[in-house]
Amino acid sequence: MLVLRILSALVGIPLVLLAVHFGGPWYALLLLLIVNLGVYEYNSLLRAGGYFAPPVISFFGVTMLIVVLYLQEYVFLLPLVMLTLFILFVLTLLNPEKINITDASLTLWGIIYIGGLCGYLLLLRMQPGGALYTYMLLAGVWINDTLAYFIGSKWGFRELAPQISPKKSVEGSLAGIGGAVLIFLAVSIFSPDLTGINPGLAVLLAMGITVFAQLGDLMESALKRMLQVKDSGGLIPGHGGVLDRFDSLMLAAPFVYYFFMLVDMI
Repeated sequence: MLVLRILSALVGIPLVLLAVHFGGPWYALLLLLIVNLGVYEYNSLLRAGGYFAPPVISFFGVTMLIVVLYLQEYVFLLPLVMLTLFILFVLTLLNPEKINITDASLTLWGIIYIGGLCGYLLLLRMQPGGALYTYMLLAGVWINDTLAYFIGSKWGFRELAPQISPKKSVEGSLAGIGGAVLIFLAVSIFSPDLTGINPGLAVLLAMGITVFAQLGDLMESALKRMLQVKDSGGLIPGHGGVLDRFDSLMLAAPFVYYFFMLVDMI
């Protein structure tokens, strides 16, 4: 398992970094792939839990969210959500035996959860300095995940959220937060050009990224626990599914986006 985890990282990380570096349509296409694979896994989770999400509506919703954000046609965001809601409502009226209001609600929730949160990854990269901001987001999440996994596996004995994810420990959580804070602080002091922010802001950024990354992880764990499913998929060897790999990034991305928005305003 550990070997597969490392090999997957050695293949996947360079691809992600290259997409961030080139930005533009290449990065948008990567996100389109991620959100559609994520929705596929999400719909599979719902089916395993006895629910049904119309796949065409799900794929349409997340795809159009990314397209609208990439084209910066933000005026269409609310109409897109309302159109999706209306279509789902009509489907529940026409075929209530196949899709009920709970199914429709979970479908819309999945579109916003996956397409909306991943949309912030696109918005962040599209900002002036967005490549640097995205690299810092990735670094913070990956440092947190790595330290939390290895420290928690070896020395973790106090459960962080036993009713949601029994394998996550307080020790692993603190290791992820503390490690990211120390690394971000050191880089901001000794190589300030790499972050572009002062040490105080670097500490706040690292804390925010790691806290929201762990909350994102717990959010997906809560979903899987509710549906009584262990993994969202097996697409990434050693890591599970796409949602298992990107859940932390999805919730940390909005924090980093608004963090730098506020920093630029000060």
